[in-house]
Amino acid sequence: MTAAQTIFKTKIRHKRIGHLLRIERDRPPGTREKPELVVLDLAEGVEPSGKPPVRIFLGTETAQHRAERIFIWSILQVRDPARRYEIYLMKSLVGFDRLKWKTGFTAYRYAIPDLAGKTGRAIYNDVDQIYMTDPAVLFDMDMQGCGQLCITEKETAVMLLDCEKMAKLWHIEDAQRSERHKFFRHRVQAIDGMWGRLDGGWNARDHEYVPGKSHLLHYTTLQMQPWRPFPKVLRYKNNPDGDIWFEMERAADAAGYTIFTEENPSQGYLHMVEMYKTMHEEGSPEHGRPPEKTFTGKSLTEHIAPIAGLIKETGAKTLLDYGSGKAGLYDLYPGEPEGSRFKSMKTWGETRVTCYDPGYAPYSGPIEAEYDGVICSDVLEHITEEDIPWVLDKLFRHARNFVYAVAACYPAKKFLPDGQNAHCTLAEPQWWLEQMESAARRNPGIKWTLCAQLKGTFGKSDRVFHG
Repeated sequence: MTAAQTIFKTKIRHKRIGHLLRIERDRPPGTREKPELVVLDLAEGVEPSGKPPVRIFLGTETAQHRAERIFIWSILQVRDPARRYEIYLMKSLVGFDRLKWKTGFTAYRYAIPDLAGKTGRAIYNDVDQIYMTDPAVLFDMDMQGCGQLCITEKETAVMLLDCEKMAKLWHIEDAQRSERHKFFRHRVQAIDGMWGRLDGGWNARDHEYVPGKSHLLHYTTLQMQPWRPFPKVLRYKNNPDGDIWFEMERAADAAGYTIFTEENPSQGYLHMVEMYKTMHEEGSPEHGRPPEKTFTGKSLTEHIAPIAGLIKETGAKTLLDYGSGKAGLYDLYPGEPEGSRFKSMKTWGETRVTCYDPGYAPYSGPIEAEYDGVICSDVLEHITEEDIPWVLDKLFRHARNFVYAVAACYPAKKFLPDGQNAHCTLAEPQWWLEQMESAARRNPGIKWTLCAQLKGTFGKSDRVFHG
């Protein structure tokens, strides 16, 4: 092991005792058939450069959602506006044995030649990095006949790959069965001229970073990553260059930036909505559940009282129930015809509730710009992970006074038509809290409550957060 590797290494003393005493530390099986694609298209009104898209494959995982967002934001600050960038999020992919991986994405990098169709070029990046120079400069670099460029033979956190050449050496099946780094490294080293050295500025690790000279800053020391993604695992220390990352996050917050948006959601989200439309119309025949008993909205029951408290506190007269399902607990609002989306709840007095659900046609129509309060129960865990930020932003944007959101942190009993669990985003309360706080920073001035629900041996329990 080199001196540099020793400096960046995470040792036992950096880990929390509670984590070291845990018997089970495995990772759940992946659920995604392929990486989710993020497209940074040409800027509006700009003449196309005619150059091929810059393809970047990003190794990431659920806990790194803040780093993932700022990685892409950093590219937006330095990109060529006349060029298309394609960023593939390699996260929770099916078929990979991740049990012995150091991170949740360790060996995905060796599957890139196959994931890229065994053709063209591709950049690989770890998620804990930010670009200071346009990655197109790296992508267009003269590879001098090499198949792989990186700063050393062992340091593969940033790579430029010729996928056609590397497809002969790296196979997705080897990555899936968790072959070690040296297995893939030896295959490259066995062929003269296959590996080439990349300038160190393209992978400046922690204290190696030189302002104005380094092209990329890599927060490689896990226990010094500024956004602290694993607080239950590591004893974190401040990073001397942490302010660079936080300044980027503040800028992204001020711009209201999310990777996906309501206008451009992920492909996973579009697929999910179509499945929910089908279930609303057809129910779940395989479980003997008719459509009228599917997504009835009755899970709202246990939240009626705390929402009543917020209504009383804020004097709310109008509410939006986002993801209301069939709104089975409500009464019609006085004077409204049968089937109206406008409802009332006795406990909430004269407050008028507008029901909205993109998967249920009667309630999927346009909504008003603002309501006194927005509520959302039995919804968020059903939404694809990448789309949680913009959905939360939507809740906040439509709220004049408060947002009340519920997130279940356990698997559902229901399964979707494609076989996956209905709770497609399973995360701990801390993850949901970070998402809520991030949305609040992008949409300041709104009171909010998050109820994260857990289920264990002794039943359900709630962790409630306020902001």
